Amino acid sequence: MKIGMVSKYPPEEDGIGIYTANLCAELENAGIGVVKIGDKESRTADYTVDFKSFSLKSKLKAIIEKENLDLLHIQHIAAYFTKYTLNLNVILALGQKAPTVVTLHEVHTQSSTIREKALSLIQKAITKRADAVIAHTRQQKEFLQMKYGKKEAYTAHMGVTLSHPHKLSGKNLLFFGMLNYGKGVEYLLRAMNELPDFRLTIAGKAISPDYEKILRQEAAENKLGNVKLDIRWVPDEEKAKYLREADAMIFPYTWAPYQSAAMHDAFSHGIPVVVTDAGAIGEAVKEFRCGKIVEQRSPKALAAGIKGVFGNYDIYQHGVMKYREEANWEKTAHKHGEIYNETLQSHYEAHNVIEKDREDRLARGSEEEDLDEK
Repeated sequence: MKIGMVSKYPPEEDGIGIYTANLCAELENAGIGVVKIGDKESRTADYTVDFKSFSLKSKLKAIIEKENLDLLHIQHIAAYFTKYTLNLNVILALGQKAPTVVTLHEVHTQSSTIREKALSLIQKAITKRADAVIAHTRQQKEFLQMKYGKKEAYTAHMGVTLSHPHKLSGKNLLFFGMLNYGKGVEYLLRAMNELPDFRLTIAGKAISPDYEKILRQEAAENKLGNVKLDIRWVPDEEKAKYLREADAMIFPYTWAPYQSAAMHDAFSHGIPVVVTDAGAIGEAVKEFRCGKIVEQRSPKALAAGIKGVFGNYDIYQHGVMKYREEANWEKTAHKHGEIYNETLQSHYEAHNVIEKDREDRLARGSEEEDLDEK
C-alpha cells in the first residue's frame, strides 16, 4: 500500500507537523509506503503545495497519478486551508479518484458563536465528502457518527513515544505549548499564589503579542516568585530537559475541541496531568485516570487539582502507563493501517457496484434497441 500524507512537516513550528512526522515514520516501519505532501515551508516533505490555493485539487491529483497512490490522507485543521474561503479549496480537493481519509484534529460540537458555526459548516462538508474520517477520541468519533450519519468514522489515538517513566522528584509543574487565547494560562498563573511549595515553568511560543503581554503582567504580579516564563519556540533539547524535570503538566485550557500533542508528551514521559473540562482534552484523562479534571477559568480549582494529583501520584501515574499501552505509536500506526484497508475495500466495492450498474444500463439499452429494430 502507498499513501499520500497531506500535512505540515518539520522544520515548521507546528505540533501537528511533528505528530504527522512520527506517524509517517511508524507507518513506514509497518511496511506502508508514505509520500509526504507538505506546504511550502515543509522542507522535509517529498512534495510541497500551496494549502490555501484553489489549485490544491489539481496539484494533489498530479501527485496521486505520478506516485500511483492508493489513498490520500489529509491532516486537517481549518487554519491550514484558510478561513476566508471556508476551506472550500480542501473540500473540493477531496474529490479524487483515490479514496480520501481525513483526520479531524478539531471536532466542533458547539455552534454558539459565528466562529463555531463556520467551523461546524466546514466540518460537516469534510465529513460528508471524505471516504473516512478519523478522530482522536471515542466521544469525538461518536459525535461525527450521530451528527452527520458518518458510519466511516474511526478513533485513532494521537500516539505516544515510550520514554523512560518519570520518577517523582519534587513539586515541579510545567505548561508547554503554543500560547494563545484559549489556553487559559493566566488562570494557572493566578493559581500559583495558592501553591507556595510548587514551582511552575511556562514554555512555548506566543501566537499573540497581546496575550504574551497579559502573561508577563500576571507573572509580574505573582507574589511568591515561583513562576518562570520561557516564551519562545523551545528547541527540542530544551523541551526534553523541561519534560525530564516536570513532575506534573498542567493544561488550563478554556477552548479545546482537540487532543493535545503536549499532553501526549507528558504521557510519553509517564507524567500525570491536570486538565480543565474545556472539551476533548479530558477524555483520555477521565477514561484512564491519568490525572485530575477541574473546572475551567478557576485558579482555585486548578490549585486544588494540582494538590490532588500529588496526593495520589502513584495512582495517576499508573493510569498514564495504562494509556501508554493503548496509544503507543506502533498501535496507532496499526490502527491507521486497518482504517486504510477498510476504506480501500469500501471504495472499490462501491466502484464495482457503480460499474455493474452502468453495464446493466448499457445492456438494457442494447436490448431495447434490438426490440425497436424488430
